[in-house]
Amino acid sequence: MTGCGVKQATSIEPGTTDENSALNDSLPSPENENNSNESTTSVSKTNTNLVVKIKPQPQFEPITKPQSSKKIVKTDAEWRAILNPEEYRILRQKGTERAFTGKFDHHFKEGTYTCKGCGTALFDSTTKYDSGCGWPAFFKANENTIDETIDRSYGMIRTEITCKKCDGHLGHVFNDGPNPTGIRYCVNSASMGFIPAEENKQSKPEQKK
Repeated sequence: MTGCGVKQATSIEPGTTDENSALNDSLPSPENENNSNESTTSVSKTNTNLVVKIKPQPQFEPITKPQSSKKIVKTDAEWRAILNPEEYRILRQKGTERAFTGKFDHHFKEGTYTCKGCGTALFDSTTKYDSGCGWPAFFKANENTIDETIDRSYGMIRTEITCKKCDGHLGHVFNDGPNPTGIRYCVNSASMGFIPAEENKQSKPEQKK
């Protein structure tokens, strides 16, 4: 010990080890390095043979959750029997009528627009407006009557709308509508029927006072 209480440095005899020499011993030798590289190369070569499979996206992907209410299910022959060829093509085969040709494009009478396939009341006439797109347009649908599905057909990504009751194709919905919803339901005329307001009033039983 020295006078200040610090140990004097001792010399390291040949053949003894310190931290540096232990570290050197732990490092791989050039031979080990070569072996390591060979192992890495072998793994790399193996990886190049791997084939990555990408699962294709479905053309139609549901957005809204299915409801517990019973759906109307018919055979293809039954649908053909109750729909004319144009209605069948659009409702059951997801077709589209030519713009500005539908009977409801410039139709603004008071009443209710229904599903042509099953009669479900889809839209009230108070929500219909002239969008100029060539198809009937509505800014709001009746609650719990429409399902939405991601549609990737024709190289586009759109949102398809179908009748919740019978799965009939109606058209598409877009986020470019007017206030108060900002939504535009773009619907084929052939997908819909219409009940005038007068008939609705007559069909409802008169309430007793």
